[in-house]
Amino acid sequence: MIHDPICAIATSPGISALGIIRCSGEGSWEKLLPFVNVTDPKPWRLYLTPFTINGEMIDEVMIAFYKSPKSYTGEDMVELISHGSPLILRIILQELIKVGFRQALPGEFTKRAVLNGKMDLIKAESIETLVSAHSKKALKAALSNYSGRLSQTINRIRETLLELLAKVEVELNYPDEIEGSDDEIIRELEKTLSRVKKLIRHGENGIVAVNGVKTVIAGRTNVGKSTLLNALLRRDRAIVTDIPGTTRDTIEEDISINGIYFRLVDTAGIRESSDKVERIGIERSLKQIKEADLVLFMVDLIEPENDLELYEKLRKEFRHSILIGNKLDMVEKCPDGFDVCISAKTGRGIDKLENLMVERTQDITELYPDEVFVTERQLALVQRSVEMIEEILEALKSGITPDVVGSYLQQIIFIYDELTGRYSAEDLLDKIFGNFCVGK
Repeated sequence: MIHDPICAIATSPGISALGIIRCSGEGSWEKLLPFVNVTDPKPWRLYLTPFTINGEMIDEVMIAFYKSPKSYTGEDMVELISHGSPLILRIILQELIKVGFRQALPGEFTKRAVLNGKMDLIKAESIETLVSAHSKKALKAALSNYSGRLSQTINRIRETLLELLAKVEVELNYPDEIEGSDDEIIRELEKTLSRVKKLIRHGENGIVAVNGVKTVIAGRTNVGKSTLLNALLRRDRAIVTDIPGTTRDTIEEDISINGIYFRLVDTAGIRESSDKVERIGIERSLKQIKEADLVLFMVDLIEPENDLELYEKLRKEFRHSILIGNKLDMVEKCPDGFDVCISAKTGRGIDKLENLMVERTQDITELYPDEVFVTERQLALVQRSVEMIEEILEALKSGITPDVVGSYLQQIIFIYDELTGRYSAEDLLDKIFGNFCVGK
């Protein structure tokens, strides 16, 4: 295991009131002490001291020492708090590198925490979600995992599988003394399968909370899609003209409505076109519609017939949708059959639309009071375990031998070990923590 001393600036770039440099690894205390006026540091105390280089004071800093294993990484650590000048932080960091510290890689502090058993991989991934949360829902999802709820559930499932594996192993080793029962294993696996499927149903909402509700604004050309995007953003983001086909590629922006994070996608208008570039944009629009959590389908209230015909053709592709009548400022009233009528140009009806967006996606944004996933990796692994449990149940009912049952169970347990980080290949950890901030 690598314990070489590492250091990094842990605060965001730019000028601020305070800046933090974090150090971890063997010899961290000894390498840093020559720069500060602390002769006999005690762990978990905060010291106020000058930071000097060759007798010249660089800044007055606060410094805290942490002793292994009671630290974030599980190693000896030092956290140094200076004034938030980028120059001061850079000078201190460069000096630490000169005396033997290595510049930490992105996420390396948290990676060491996982490798040293200070936290599991689920909690580690929740830290990245915490610091990048766009909404209260995302924050709640991350905090749920940070508190260990998902890990506890996964570990309970793993324990059940281990107990089943132990029974199978005993049956294999003592076939004359132990009478095995496939029925008991089937019952336990069916209970586990039901539990895991419920976990997936509830857990998927955590990913939506973190990534946002993918909301595609769709419709024919010149129906007001870009104007609606600008109205929802309360600023001009998309180019709006009377020329059909102005939007040729997707435009993406984020908004938060009542604490829910929506990723808005303005798409090219759908129509027959001989223009090669516009046709590519239209193909992308159709792809975005298929991938959307919510489609805001716009209809021109002045000439609604063709738009409604297109809506009927596409609606089978929608997961959730809102049928919007636009240009309410140019007609007498909102016709029957629309979910909401608006004037994207004047802003009339936008508040009603926003409320409807929240209401229409409640089933995928509501966070259940138990466990949630915050990464696609977590969800994919649990879905793979479901497939394998279903395979083993089918095989058991066909009369497979205990050794095959044991092999299946070992593979499923391995999946859960990969989920929590009990087993994780080095390249997988590098990929996960490569998205973290350097100081994390």
